Amino acid sequence: MNYKNIDELSKQTGGSLRLTSLIISRARQIIKRAPIFVETNTDDPVQIAFLELMQKKIKLNDGAEQPTQILSSKN
Repeated sequence: MNYKNIDELSKQTGGSLRLTSLIISRARQIIKRAPIFVETNTDDPVQIAFLELMQKKIKLNDGAEQPTQILSSKN
């Protein structure tokens, strides 16, 4: 993984803990057979989640009424 990209994503999501939470939440969804929004050759759900975030296919939803969740982009 490119650590420069991780630092940039950390800033975009509001910190390294929020980035970690986002990637873990998305990886869990992928493990439960959620649709994958990027084409990749890997089966690693963490790497897939990272790629989706890098390509802006997912984003963090900060709704006050619900816990942090992941929404798919409409791109």
